[in-house]
Amino acid sequence: MRTWMAALAAATMVATPVAAQVVGSTVSAKAGKPYRFKHSGITTPAELDGMRRVDVRQLGDNELDVFAVYQDGPDAITVYVYRSLTGSVPVWFDRARASVEQRREMFGNVVPVVPTAFTPPGQSTASGLMAGWTLNKAPYRGTALAILPVGEWLVKVRYSSSKMDGPAVAARIPAVLSTLGWPGNIPAATPAAPVADCATPLAFSSTAAPVTDRDALFSAAFSGGLIAAAATEKGTPSATPPVWCRDPAPARIGAAYRSDGSSDSYLLAISDSGCGIEVQPDVIGREVAQSQGKTLNQWSTALYEPGSIIIYGPTTALPSPDLVITMLERPMLARTYTWGKKRTVAINPAFAK
Repeated sequence: MRTWMAALAAATMVATPVAAQVVGSTVSAKAGKPYRFKHSGITTPAELDGMRRVDVRQLGDNELDVFAVYQDGPDAITVYVYRSLTGSVPVWFDRARASVEQRREMFGNVVPVVPTAFTPPGQSTASGLMAGWTLNKAPYRGTALAILPVGEWLVKVRYSSSKMDGPAVAARIPAVLSTLGWPGNIPAATPAAPVADCATPLAFSSTAAPVTDRDALFSAAFSGGLIAAAATEKGTPSATPPVWCRDPAPARIGAAYRSDGSSDSYLLAISDSGCGIEVQPDVIGREVAQSQGKTLNQWSTALYEPGSIIIYGPTTALPSPDLVITMLERPMLARTYTWGKKRTVAINPAFAK
């Protein structure tokens, strides 16, 4: 929960680079020298588009969510590199776009834009999305951002300027990206397109409630561990990648996205940090129960972080986003660690017997 809240806080700091520097912990980087993100193979120079690198920090640990800050007075560029095993570039770009357009207290009146797809350096498909916004609240006149995939890593570049408007800042993004150092062998990525609204809204159950039956909770922990183990293979793009749409359901934090218009599952995307909560039927638990002549219908809740997937208690029916948020206040059932040589599963002792 602490990592998740820190990621949410950092994602809101599009135009407050000084504040962004005090979020997270310091990562060692030699001043005046290029910095190489530890795991992804991406390198940032000591200076970027005329701005000096002033800090490198991480959220969480193991350097799975790291950002480098460049600054020249109020103007700033921030390069984020973070691991994500859920969602897609269109989903996370949509949350980044919302963080600009829905924050009038920070940006004032924002001119809406149409995101454009682009082909990142070292890639052959238009797998990235970028856009720029003209602002009318000091100190910034314009801001722009781009998000692109590099295997299981997402790269996000934010550029805020006190002199240039949105289109002018956006025009600087390709030059910024070309100045970064990229790994020699980048996995093939699928083309990206802006997320659209879902054709029909999800029907959430008004009777959905947390499951309390002990056997059902153990089943959810077991099923969640298997799902989490499968999620570690998501670094390889699917031959038929899902198309995501945005559900109109109101959410206290983030927004709900559905894969291929699913009517019984969704991803509650938290800001644009690559972290999200997946809600889906407990299919494995259902099949196990059927083999025992029983009936089990419940929906699982899993929080995806850069280095682990946390399984929370299931619900009796498809829960609303607000109910899902409250589920995170309850004890977790299990945590599957998805980073490192040993992919371990830790079961909450309260449900292990």
